[in-house]
Amino acid sequence: MKQKDCHVKGVREMQGAMTPIKEIQLEQMTQLRERSKTVSAVLNKELQTYLKTITPLFAPRKVLGEYMQSASRDKVVGAEKNFSIILENYKAVLRDTFGHNAKLSSPVPAIQNELVAEPWVYSGNLDGSILSFSSPVRWVLSYDCSYDLPRLVSERTKGEQPHFDSITPFVLNALVIWLLLESSPGLVRLLEGLGYSVSFETQPKIAGALPFVVLTSPVPAFRPPDDLVRMVAQLSGGSSFEEIIDVDQIGVMTNPLQLKLQALLSAE
Repeated sequence: MKQKDCHVKGVREMQGAMTPIKEIQLEQMTQLRERSKTVSAVLNKELQTYLKTITPLFAPRKVLGEYMQSASRDKVVGAEKNFSIILENYKAVLRDTFGHNAKLSSPVPAIQNELVAEPWVYSGNLDGSILSFSSPVRWVLSYDCSYDLPRLVSERTKGEQPHFDSITPFVLNALVIWLLLESSPGLVRLLEGLGYSVSFETQPKIAGALPFVVLTSPVPAFRPPDDLVRMVAQLSGGSSFEEIIDVDQIGVMTNPLQLKLQALLSAE
């Protein structure tokens, strides 16, 4: 993306490369999945609770100001520049990735300030078999929209083109929250203080240079070897696979603040 693309520091191409591969046996899958689902439910509930509390800090009007429909008429410093960046990247993503020549009139339709966290989903080619993978410990942070990343990945892996009316608000929302976090180190620090690492990531084959705000829990997850993944997907009759939480590693997890303080003390 111009201004802030995946070649610029801070925005990276990352799909499933961060997920380690762990050797397990097929007969272990049922128990591991059940334990993973138990932990995943807790992680999701905790994240949703946090988001409800901090949502007011993420108002999209902080980025767009008078360039977004709103009951408030107060101007926001930097809104004109922000709108210009969003407009340029909005048009580029829709044109280059989805084949739509879209305009973005000002003021843009109001974006509801309601945060949602959907699972980080990506596609993978396993020796000719295209599967979609989802992570139970990574989420895409965005504003509530009728369209989401899991649906986009599903459509794109099937060779389908997203409908114009669905993809345009999705792209706009992603750009607004990306620019808000990219220009608000305090919000990033807040999320990190809650225990999540924050990154700006792309999926070129799925969404071109569109940046996603990704939250990653310190809880580790893994993928079994590809042959086992294919076997499980075939047995379930689907084309998707959810990564497995490595519950054995939970007991040795470290706290980021703990590591920071230990590094500080060791440097004395």
